[in-house]
Amino acid sequence: MTAGQRPSQSMLKWVAGSTPVAMLRQAGRPIRAEDYVEDGVYVIRADLPGVDPARDIDVTVRRGAIEIKAIRRDDLKRRQHHEISYGLFRRVLPLPDDADGSTLTTRYSNGVLEVAVDLPGARRAGGATPVRRIRST
Repeated sequence: MTAGQRPSQSMLKWVAGSTPVAMLRQAGRPIRAEDYVEDGVYVIRADLPGVDPARDIDVTVRRGAIEIKAIRRDDLKRRQHHEISYGLFRRVLPLPDDADGSTLTTRYSNGVLEVAVDLPGARRAGGATPVRRIRST
């Protein structure tokens, strides 16, 4: 590329996917997660102990990905020893191409957030426990 030329779309995509830039997009501490498909439903399980799901978890579907954000609040006690992380936690996971983001449901139990999205032919069982906000953009 010479001076005065605009970067190509492919170059911009390459830069956006490079490790330092990708890490900036993942601002916040990482959330440990796993995913699987069961009965035509794509499921993400994320470890989020110590958060209030009604107040401190935000799940968003955007541009073919699910973004999970959570805040673990510090109780401001004086500690002798400190290994627990507080603050913002964030994870963005790509959705399968055929996932229907409008069917997203969540459940939070025993410190684990479960996010489910229907794939074609999904057969769901059980109800959902809403978290603070679920948005689809």
